[in-house]
Amino acid sequence: MRRTYLIILIIIMLTAGACSKFLDIVPKDKFIPVSVTDYENMLNSATMVNYGDYFQDLTSDDAFLPQDDPGNLYVPLSLSARRIYTFNPDVHERGDLDPLWSESYKRIFYDNTIINNIMDATEGSLETKKSVRAEAYLGRAMEFLSLVNVYAQHYDSATAATQPGIPLALIADISAKFERNTVQEVYDQVLTDAKAATLDLPLAHKLTKFRASKAGGYALQSRVYLFTGDYTNAKLYADSSIQLQGDLADMNDYKITIPGPFPNVPGAPLGWTDIPDGQYNVETIVARHFLRPFGLGMSVCASPELSALFTDNDRRWTLYYANGWPPAPPYNYMSRYNVRIFLRGDYYSNYLNVPEQYLIRAECNARNNHLQDALDDINTLRMNRIVPAAYVAYTPADFDNDAEKVLRFVLEERRRELAFTGMRHIDLKRLNKDPRFQKTITHTAENIDYQLAPNSNQYVRQLWPGATVFNPDWPLNP
Repeated sequence: MRRTYLIILIIIMLTAGACSKFLDIVPKDKFIPVSVTDYENMLNSATMVNYGDYFQDLTSDDAFLPQDDPGNLYVPLSLSARRIYTFNPDVHERGDLDPLWSESYKRIFYDNTIINNIMDATEGSLETKKSVRAEAYLGRAMEFLSLVNVYAQHYDSATAATQPGIPLALIADISAKFERNTVQEVYDQVLTDAKAATLDLPLAHKLTKFRASKAGGYALQSRVYLFTGDYTNAKLYADSSIQLQGDLADMNDYKITIPGPFPNVPGAPLGWTDIPDGQYNVETIVARHFLRPFGLGMSVCASPELSALFTDNDRRWTLYYANGWPPAPPYNYMSRYNVRIFLRGDYYSNYLNVPEQYLIRAECNARNNHLQDALDDINTLRMNRIVPAAYVAYTPADFDNDAEKVLRFVLEERRRELAFTGMRHIDLKRLNKDPRFQKTITHTAENIDYQLAPNSNQYVRQLWPGATVFNPDWPLNP
């Protein structure tokens, strides 16, 4: 059976330098994991603490790239990032590396190695083996969910069974032939993995938040059901996650620190806040970092529309964004464009966190006309985000007891909270399914206006040419 390059240039993985003594991955004729400790060290490897594609946020209405010198943010970006910003789905050339595709399938290969083999490992109790396997199930599900939302149309129950999704690699075999599964098959597998994970995950992990807990299994399921429009189950699993881990951090306790070197980074890069690293943040359920540790920090401005959603009383606005970078001259985006540059100068988690669960539960309640319940969750979140003197506890009467007005407010709060965490692109795709929330996005680059229409094929990134050239039977995206 011929080698398939879905997996992704697992060649990359097979030849890359190791970050642990046996993985990033050593060919199987040189090393074969045999013990539970071996498999746990796979989960602990540097490869597995990363997740997602920070550039996908450039597709969204949150992103704005000023192009005046000296504050030009468009030109310094890679060609692939500039294509994403201008809604070109053909992001990569044949010889390019697609980090989202290759790194995601690399992590899936690790997860599959654990899932397929750990129950036969030496030493370790049955409970420990199941727990480690559960973490791999959660990791695999998260990767599939991320990939299908970038490389395929958004889930729609009427079309998901026929829409091409992404290849479901369920075995750790780089020579296997994989097909491009449908969107429905991908979502079914994600839920199967998420439920298997939740069954055996520990209530809390003793080592680090890079390792998963049961609240993470529930959080993943609530996200999946939200994406599919099943608001009953999305609320149910958000409830379960919050019951296990529902603490929020009061952002009024954080401050700006200039400079303040980031932890664990060679040299002394510029710092910004004292917000804890994602793995130490009370709001993190399961931690991961972007491949580029700060995501789009220092590389993008909040769009005028996103900027207008904040006030100076919102600590997210003062802690995550600045008028310029460095905060002093030479360039001030606020005075020039009335926007701020996104900094979020910490290793934050872009994986599973507590605020998202409150927002999911609030959205589900708003959609089911439980307006006060929806606002209770938003009030809880905002109480930890707004300066005390300006905080207001909202009631349905503040929105004329209008369910749609409450829902719009909930969605605005979701946008404020989750900006530049990789979520807005997916939210736009799912909200475009509802005529009430459809919108056309315009980005300007080099004096040309580019538009992204609701439900456009331009939302869907083309499959990586490095994989499709070896799999000509895979249907390409339009």
